[in-house]
Amino acid sequence: MKKTEKQKKEKKGSLLVQIGTIFVIIFLFVILGFAIIQIAGNNMTYFEAKREYLTPFLKNTQRQEEKALTNLEWYVPYWRTHASEVLQEYENPSYEDDEEQYSLDFELITSDKITAADLEALPEKRKLRVAANAYRIFSNNLDLSQWQLNNEYLFIIDVNKDSIGFIYEQGDDLDISMEYTRSSLGQMMWPDPDSIPPIVKAYSEGKTTNTSFIRYDLDKDDTHLYLGFYPVVKNGKILYVIGIAHDWSEHHSTLIINLIILVAISIVFLTIAGFILLHFVNRAALRPLKKIQNAVREYRKDKNTDGVIEKMDRIRARNELGELSDDVTDLVVELNRFNQENAKLIGDRKQVEAELSLASAIQNGVLPKAFPEEKDYQLFASMTPAKEVGGDFYDFFPIDDTHVGLAIGDVSGKGVPASLVMMTTKMLIKQHTLSGHSPAEVLKKTNDTICAENEREMFVTAWLGILDRTTGKIIASNAGHEYPILCTGDDGFRLMKDKHGFVLGGMDMSKYKEYEIELTPGSTLFLYSDGAPEATNASDQLFGTDQMLSVLNRDPKLRPEELCSEMAKAIDDFVGEAPQFDDLTMLCVRYNGWDSSESI
Repeated sequence: MKKTEKQKKEKKGSLLVQIGTIFVIIFLFVILGFAIIQIAGNNMTYFEAKREYLTPFLKNTQRQEEKALTNLEWYVPYWRTHASEVLQEYENPSYEDDEEQYSLDFELITSDKITAADLEALPEKRKLRVAANAYRIFSNNLDLSQWQLNNEYLFIIDVNKDSIGFIYEQGDDLDISMEYTRSSLGQMMWPDPDSIPPIVKAYSEGKTTNTSFIRYDLDKDDTHLYLGFYPVVKNGKILYVIGIAHDWSEHHSTLIINLIILVAISIVFLTIAGFILLHFVNRAALRPLKKIQNAVREYRKDKNTDGVIEKMDRIRARNELGELSDDVTDLVVELNRFNQENAKLIGDRKQVEAELSLASAIQNGVLPKAFPEEKDYQLFASMTPAKEVGGDFYDFFPIDDTHVGLAIGDVSGKGVPASLVMMTTKMLIKQHTLSGHSPAEVLKKTNDTICAENEREMFVTAWLGILDRTTGKIIASNAGHEYPILCTGDDGFRLMKDKHGFVLGGMDMSKYKEYEIELTPGSTLFLYSDGAPEATNASDQLFGTDQMLSVLNRDPKLRPEELCSEMAKAIDDFVGEAPQFDDLTMLCVRYNGWDSSESI
């Protein structure tokens, strides 16, 4: 089916644009993948280095605090619950000029003989003073400047409370003043339970005691933190967690800026590379391909083989396109040769069709078409070939005033060879019958003649009968043909299983037997070829003799012509769209009885 112009336009498109689009998509994915790898690799290296640097600091801080403060399990909860009082005592000590009192407090704080219970038993004023001094000692030990740490601040988390309190923080180069630091005492670092990192929850639930590092981003102010946790464990229980927060926001911003610059540079270079590549593809591939396309279109339009060959010779590409141009040249040459041969075949076919048409006309000419309308009998016959010419035949001819020859036959095969054998057989049967021979003798002589010159080894089934018009008797002989169908009286049509001889042309010196059919007035004899019972529909079902009998017995009194017409129609309806694969021949004769007053 030809494509419409609209469909052709919808198919049109620039291959260069398509290649460019694919190139852009691929390079965008390359840039995206490269950016992801760069960010992930850079961050991994950065955080690994930061982890190795901060881990010993956390461990040393933990050791210092355990050495300086022996009862942190009491101080940490107290700082959290009395944050404002501790900060006020811290900033304005009630014993500011009392060095002796401070020394006593210091000994109490650092003594390993004092327990948390002893501290809890102190008077409230003394407990506050001791807690404030302990906080002062703790603060002095968490001096980040001693470690030359930048952008870091320390904190302690009380993981034994549901609130997970934020106890202390101190930073360097973070614009965090001492006032801000002290005011942070007791502040909740994660007031919303959903925002607490999983590792902190694991510490509070006692599921792990390992040192851990995590990333923690504060989206509200675009702050990016790297948190390190070192739990302080006593008697298998985590008392508190020392944490260090590294603000890597500046590094993050620098990384993003560098990444944007890198992506921009990559896009520029890839764009230049893309244009160079597309130029090469256009020059080395698309232009030769366009030439091939134009040459094919011109050939399709004017069938100029030399023009296509000349255009293909100009394509000197040393690649698949060069091979394609050679293949197009070979294809056009072969197509031109095929067109010439096809034109010759078309001419030969037309000649054959004309000859077949002539053969069909000749075949139709040898089959009698003038059917007798005598008082004593009526006759009708038809032959429908499966091809232009067929191998079936029928014949009827007067032998004398009171005898009529009736014949029907079927040659194996179809087409012209079968048609030639058919005409020869028909002529021999008629000739021998008119010579006065009986049906059995006629079939024997015809068989001997066919066997003598049967180089194609074709055979013929045939039935021959001689009707005596005065009595209604038929002397018949059957050479392998279909059983006749007979209707006498009111019994309807029935199958006559007569005695068969061997087919004509099948075996030399074959002999045939004769039998007699008694036709009473009103009797009808129906003869047919195997094209009727063996007619096949699309489901490979055969029409069969039972259906033939059913059709004939619908109205047995119909004229011979009407019976043949009804049978042909029933077979056509049964076969439907399935192709006719065999010739269909029918001969029907009705005997009305001899009028004795008629002169002979």
